[in-house]
Amino acid sequence: MGVGFPEDLVAAVERGVDLFDCVAPTRNGRNGSAFTPDGPVNIRNAEHREDPRPLDATCDCETCTTFSRGYLRHLFMAEELLGLRLLSLHNVRYLIRLAGEMRAAIRRSAFGPWAAEWRRRYLHSGSA
Repeated sequence: MGVGFPEDLVAAVERGVDLFDCVAPTRNGRNGSAFTPDGPVNIRNAEHREDPRPLDATCDCETCTTFSRGYLRHLFMAEELLGLRLLSLHNVRYLIRLAGEMRAAIRRSAFGPWAAEWRRRYLHSGSA
């Protein structure tokens, strides 16, 4: 279906779509881009060289609970395949968590306000 970016998923759910299939999470991961609640992070950027933080402090994936941004950047700069896999894993987990948040908002009959707040944070905070 080709809908795989977080902002596209939120927009599609607003329109009633409930099935998604896309390579975007893994393709972006393989290219050094990680989805986070504060927008995408390009792990190749020099600012992450010695960054001890996880990609997303709220994420429970193996990548975020085990590895720092600095180490992930090192993997990408050294062209280690592990880096590609770890960011891909994280991006898929991020979208699974996002879908869970959307489901919960729909059940509370609060999807509109939830989506507005999500967009405010994701689209306007810039790279974390």
